[in-house]
Amino acid sequence: MEGDILWGVDPERDRRLGRSALTRYLSAVGLAMLLFLLAARSTSLPVSLVRWYWQGHGIQAGDSAIQLVNMASYIFSLLVPLLFFVLFQGPRKTKAPLFPLGLPRRGVLFPALGICLGACSLSNYFSNWISLLIQRALPDVMPVYRADIPAQGAPMLLGLISAAVLPAIFEELLFRGAILQGARPFGDGFAILVSALAFTLCHTTVPQLAPALAAGLLFGFFTVASGSLLVPILILCCYNLLASAVELAGTVGGPSLQRTVSLSISGGSLLLCLAGCVLLYLRFREKTLVRE
Repeated sequence: MEGDILWGVDPERDRRLGRSALTRYLSAVGLAMLLFLLAARSTSLPVSLVRWYWQGHGIQAGDSAIQLVNMASYIFSLLVPLLFFVLFQGPRKTKAPLFPLGLPRRGVLFPALGICLGACSLSNYFSNWISLLIQRALPDVMPVYRADIPAQGAPMLLGLISAAVLPAIFEELLFRGAILQGARPFGDGFAILVSALAFTLCHTTVPQLAPALAAGLLFGFFTVASGSLLVPILILCCYNLLASAVELAGTVGGPSLQRTVSLSISGGSLLLCLAGCVLLYLRFREKTLVRE
């Protein structure tokens, strides 16, 4: 009808609605991160309650049952902020999917896998150095995280799923899915930065901050470049499995075997990183020649 103002016609109205959408988006991110941190702090509570109930009723619970309860608690802690963010944001004004799970663009997956695994391995050495400095200065303050993975059988398999596979799926759905894709109308660079900062803030120990920021930026870049969440999910799953292998090596063979496995994985990751950089350069050069 005559007199109606449509999106894109009135610049002042566009700016006003854009600011309103950005404020709503950032509020959703902030509240979702608060829920994530609160839920993450309480993931051990259901396991403790279940153990207390079993002990009170004389029930002998195996490691597999404990791992299943732990998995359910972890999934719940990530689904809460994810669902909140989606509902708080309301209907999307773009047809782009919030969770793009299609096949990635050709030539992105293998360079992304190599570069990210290599960068994460390097950043881990930096993280361990910072952790060592803090432990020397404040031995009673610095927490030490260890993945609680049994050494054999079905409990080990469930532990690997809980420590490596589930975080890769649900964290990427939240950070590179909902948060990154929700910000892309404001620009891809902005979306990558916000998702990386949110990812960093959810790693609450000081040594993890720099590696988490680097990983978040790389994961975000390759998510946008590939057009698929399958890329960061696969990368994070591989990284978590390698980290779990190092922990299991320490449990089974002690510090000596753990050191050997860690160095072997780091060396292989750096070779993959070099290969990924070469593949990415060749891909970029191929596209440049095609344009010319």
